[in-house]
Amino acid sequence: MPPQPQPSITALVGKTVADAQRLAKAQLALLQAEVAQTGGTIGKGGALGIITAGVAFFASLFLLLTLAFVIVALGLPVWAGMLIVAVLLIVIGVTTGLMARKAFEGLKAPELSKAELERTKAALSGTPTGTPQAITPTRPGSTA
Repeated sequence: MPPQPQPSITALVGKTVADAQRLAKAQLALLQAEVAQTGGTIGKGGALGIITAGVAFFASLFLLLTLAFVIVALGLPVWAGMLIVAVLLIVIGVTTGLMARKAFEGLKAPELSKAELERTKAALSGTPTGTPQAITPTRPGSTA
């Protein structure tokens, strides 16, 4: 069998660049998949947070109206009704706020992408993943 001709430096560099591009695209696709997965959770938590802010605004509005009616008319029927509505809005606001906090607690960083990036860095630097870089022993009398 005749010896295979060795590839040129240009061909090797081109193959290395192509491999690096494929690796970068694969890692980007993994990151996008992880971010898309957490996007729904962020949207849900954000919507509940906005609802909480709206409910808190209306609760404070009703509390202020209640205070105004108490000052003006010290009569129970009008302000008592407004106070009941304000307390109800506060309860709704607290409930949606707790739901928003629970939704945000489930978020986590894109761990797979991070692990793959660390493996890539280790492979490119020649260090095995999770181990310190090996020290090559020198021979006695050498100047390495």
